[in-house]
Amino acid sequence: MTLLIFLLISLGSCIRQSSVPTVEFTRVPLAEAGNPNKLVPIAGRVSGAQPGQRVVLYAKAADTWWVQPLAIQPFTEIQSNSKWRNSVHPGTDYAALLVGPDFQPPSRADTLPTAGVIASAVTPGAPVWWRRWWFPVICLSAAGLVILAIHRLRLHQTAVRFEERFAERTRVTQELHDTLLQGVIGASMQLQVVLDQLPSDSPAQPGLNHVLRLMGQVVEEGRNTVRGLRSSIRSVHDLEQVISNIGQELNPENQKSFRVIVEGRAAALQPAICNDVYGISREALLNAFRHSRARDIEVELGYARSQLRLLVRDNGCGIDANVLRSRRSGPGGLRTMRQRAERIGGKLKVLSSAAGGTEVELRVPGRLAFESHRSTNGSKWWSRLHGQHERTSDPVS
Repeated sequence: MTLLIFLLISLGSCIRQSSVPTVEFTRVPLAEAGNPNKLVPIAGRVSGAQPGQRVVLYAKAADTWWVQPLAIQPFTEIQSNSKWRNSVHPGTDYAALLVGPDFQPPSRADTLPTAGVIASAVTPGAPVWWRRWWFPVICLSAAGLVILAIHRLRLHQTAVRFEERFAERTRVTQELHDTLLQGVIGASMQLQVVLDQLPSDSPAQPGLNHVLRLMGQVVEEGRNTVRGLRSSIRSVHDLEQVISNIGQELNPENQKSFRVIVEGRAAALQPAICNDVYGISREALLNAFRHSRARDIEVELGYARSQLRLLVRDNGCGIDANVLRSRRSGPGGLRTMRQRAERIGGKLKVLSSAAGGTEVELRVPGRLAFESHRSTNGSKWWSRLHGQHERTSDPVS
């Protein structure tokens, strides 16, 4: 019995609550300043309205509520489906009042009338389309698509440029080998024949021997250049091996202590990056072996997800401080290393002192250096890559 009484009370409460009239908007005009020459549609619905009840609409402009649509037409009829529809002059806020048949609305008021009002709803005007939540989302999405398209275009352009650079390397290598080197070698062989035919006490023999030695140096330097141009460091361990070969080439009789240390797990590098890293390491090792008078030379290769690190260290006599401070003058090899580092988006740091030797450190961001990051190349690298031209390396003096 108690449960039955509770259910009856709850049902009666629900019936009383559902019978309370309400009014709401289903269409709200934009928020605008008052304009007596413009009408915009507005709509809504009413629940629980009794026969004879109507809706009175107000629009707010300049802190004043104005009855809508006209002072002589202040009422909006409720349709049989409980919906209402009319037109109003633009305002910053809108109000809909459910009133009885005897209600007389004021044409204007500082505050909305409450006497005789059965239910009411007030809403601000709808924001213009460029102030709605979806507009910045669309703008950001469009900007992202444009950036992605530009990025993909630059990726394609750079891939084409890579192929052009390798084709040019191949052509230069072939021409150096087939023309210049072969010509110098042929000339040196003929000079050797002439030298062998001269008597040992001939006054021309010392000069010819000197010329022959110079031609031998030219051939050796040419071979080193061709070897560098032909280097295709594509597999994971090629860079370490090629750098080791440089040390063996420059230190054939093991007169100096030389070693290559690899930190981290070796990762495949992008081809164009490989060749410039190779060029920088070769320049640094040329300086260390030939000019620094160092006893110990060490190369560190560091592989991390965030960067590739190359460090060439020696305990030699160092480089003059004025040369290190100069960014554009100084030895061709040091200048070329800086140009190579800038071209691939890396950072080159050279530290040197007479007591502590020289350290040449190159850091290249992982997104630029590694094949696994090819799709995330930075725009700074692209602009530098497109604006630079490869130059011939000269050893640091």
